[in-house]
Amino acid sequence: PTSGPRLGARARKRARRKRKREEKESSASKEGKISVQSFIPKPVKKKRKKKKAKPSGEDRGDANPPDEFVTSLLDSFEERSGTLSDWLNPVHRYYWKDLKGRWSKLRKADRKKIILRDKTRCEAMRKEINHPFHTMSDDHCETAPEAYEDIACVLHAIAKELGKTAGELKIYDPYYCDGAVVRNLAKLGFPNVYNKCEDFYETLAQGVPDHDVLLTNPPYSNDHIERLMKFVKENKKPTLLLMPNYVTDKEFFEHKSFVYVIPRKRYVYWTPKGLRPKSKFQNHASSLGVRTSPFVSFWYISRGSLRDKTLQDFYRQLGQEDDQSESSERPSCLLVRRKKDLPSNVRPKEVLSYVHSS
Repeated sequence: PTSGPRLGARARKRARRKRKREEKESSASKEGKISVQSFIPKPVKKKRKKKKAKPSGEDRGDANPPDEFVTSLLDSFEERSGTLSDWLNPVHRYYWKDLKGRWSKLRKADRKKIILRDKTRCEAMRKEINHPFHTMSDDHCETAPEAYEDIACVLHAIAKELGKTAGELKIYDPYYCDGAVVRNLAKLGFPNVYNKCEDFYETLAQGVPDHDVLLTNPPYSNDHIERLMKFVKENKKPTLLLMPNYVTDKEFFEHKSFVYVIPRKRYVYWTPKGLRPKSKFQNHASSLGVRTSPFVSFWYISRGSLRDKTLQDFYRQLGQEDDQSESSERPSCLLVRRKKDLPSNVRPKEVLSYVHSS
């Protein structure tokens, strides 16, 4: 009989296995066949997969090795028009088919060289455009050509009321960005546009140039819009302002003096390449610049000294033409006379919350 506490069945099995293992180890060590260390499991080493070598330029089927092509590209970088985003855009007029076909096959280091050179070039373009007045980078937004097309008929109506042709109508845009307003309105038949790189507020103190219509997309930062509205009130000329929807909620804005032209599709703006410092220059880029649409915006139109009948007749005629049109497409813009009649998709949030609560 064994002394000590009685073990359970499982404990007895473990003890028997332990004694057998010790007996085997002792007998094996005496014979010199195996050592006790042989029973200790060795760590398993994982085999690393060998990386396949990337094929060279000739193996990939390139006509020229990547280094030679990149060298020739960098040497002629300043001679080609457009930017890298233009060259890689199949629908752009500066599309470079050869570069597009090679781009995904170029080495990563070569692509970085090209992108760095493109960024350096954009920064150089930014330095060339020098505004002799304080600006903010977020204000550098040129109006899209589609927005001018929506109010071209209004300019024709104003010219007719004044007894002038479209070419004789004097249009004044006091805020300068890159001068795109002159080019866009000239294409629509209005070549007599004053938009120069000068400080509007200094010009205002000295006397603004003679004009028939005030048309502008003002900077949205600081108090530019409020100062502009004071000038509009004193100017008493027909006025077309492209501004965000939140202006309708400002205390300085006089609703009775304006009607609204609302686009069916939200307006976008174009920042000239190089005017806004960003880490990425290739997003939504075209020949017009880099696309942006920070706010919902539409046209604010004040008749000035003209009769109400001028705009009323024009929009009535526009509505009749839209009704009689055989095309199934809706007109590109909508006339709204009062703030409360603004469509829900363009109303400021404060206006929407008020309407839902009432």
